[in-house]
Amino acid sequence: MSNHLKINEIKQIEYELTTLIRRAVYLEQNKKIGNIDRALYLLLRKLDEDGPANSKSIAKTFHLDISTVSRQTTTLESLGFIQRFSDPNDKRVSLFQITDEGRQALLEDIEKRLDKYTNMLDTWSILECETFKELLTRMNQALIDEN
Repeated sequence: MSNHLKINEIKQIEYELTTLIRRAVYLEQNKKIGNIDRALYLLLRKLDEDGPANSKSIAKTFHLDISTVSRQTTTLESLGFIQRFSDPNDKRVSLFQITDEGRQALLEDIEKRLDKYTNMLDTWSILECETFKELLTRMNQALIDEN
């Protein structure tokens, strides 16, 4: 593909991706998929999938300031969704882990989110869903690699 044609494709990808992000954020904020705020949902997913983590590693994963992570973990602690404990290797460092209550709330949100996306993608073929999943995964990795 010539550079000129590729540039036109990339322009359209940039526009569609920007529009997708805008609409996804709107959906999250105004149509409320689930009960957990998106940022808190992602933090809970990370702790559920990867196990306990400290603020520094959470901040690095999501490219956030430590102060933002501190606010998010404080909120999740107050809800009883995570608990803080000392790192056995370095007592000065706090680790966070998801609680049973947090896991239950997360599972309920995942179910609501899956229902919403299942409805939106109902007319897509399995191949289209697989292709979209693979491309989104590659795009997310490209965003990680860019940093």
